[in-house]
Amino acid sequence: MSRKPLPEKTFIIELIENVLSDEEWVTLVDALKAICNKVCWKPGKDIAHLKKRRRMKHLSGTLADYEQVIYDIVRNVGNIVYLYDFMGTHYYAVRGFAANNEWLVIFGWGGLMETAFPPQNIDEYLERRGFIFLGRVKEILQWTKKVKI
Repeated sequence: MSRKPLPEKTFIIELIENVLSDEEWVTLVDALKAICNKVCWKPGKDIAHLKKRRRMKHLSGTLADYEQVIYDIVRNVGNIVYLYDFMGTHYYAVRGFAANNEWLVIFGWGGLMETAFPPQNIDEYLERRGFIFLGRVKEILQWTKKVKI
């Protein structure tokens, strides 16, 4: 699978500082920390998403297996974080490899799960929907330390 090269470090820093306000960054960091701690689903959505992943042959295991894929993605500090703005509501996505596929984990405020799946063409999926590159998980967390949240 080919990946687009990441922007240069100086560009990342400029982009990070201009995309979200300090308050929005706090919300992002809180959501990222929350999902790293515990996968939380909307009521009934855990089983619905698991059934869909099985039906699409993305997974064959249990809910615990599905959530392990999610943890593997969001806890890897080298993985890439994106912002998705849907009509003024921010969602966050972490992109990375797990279970022999490149997955996208999408979550919202407080780390509440939206979905996790391996898009057929992840670059096209992200570009078509207007996801905004923010940086790697580690960079996001380091930025927050710099502003002493």
